[in-house]
Amino acid sequence: MKKRITAVILAALMGATMLAGCGNDKIGEGDAPTDVNVTDQNTAEPEKVTPTLMYFISNGDETFDEEQKTVEELQQEYGDSVNFDVINIDENTEAANNFPVQGQTPMVIMLDTSNNISAMSPMTYEKDELKEIIDAALGA
Repeated sequence: MKKRITAVILAALMGATMLAGCGNDKIGEGDAPTDVNVTDQNTAEPEKVTPTLMYFISNGDETFDEEQKTVEELQQEYGDSVNFDVINIDENTEAANNFPVQGQTPMVIMLDTSNNISAMSPMTYEKDELKEIIDAALGA
């Protein structure tokens, strides 16, 4: 009987303690909020990155000098808003093996602000064409 009364008293004390904590709406220092909206964390936009123009060239391109000049002009025009990566597949055999550009240079692969391929264009070296590709990747 004594055990039963002790158990009832302990249960009552535990219940009272739990109820006392339920009415506290204030979050104390060090307490974590309990209302967390998980969907807010999943709907955040992906981090934006600087678009990258990957320009594949070859020593055998008839327009090699013109291509180099065009890319340099675009680098000056766009500044830090676009990364320019000029890759000579005759000098960078790894790039030639990893990208389907053999025999199709000059080749442009444009990565947008989400780091997705936004354009892939073989035999592109006209400045206006390249500007359209870059502007589309920038969302302009």
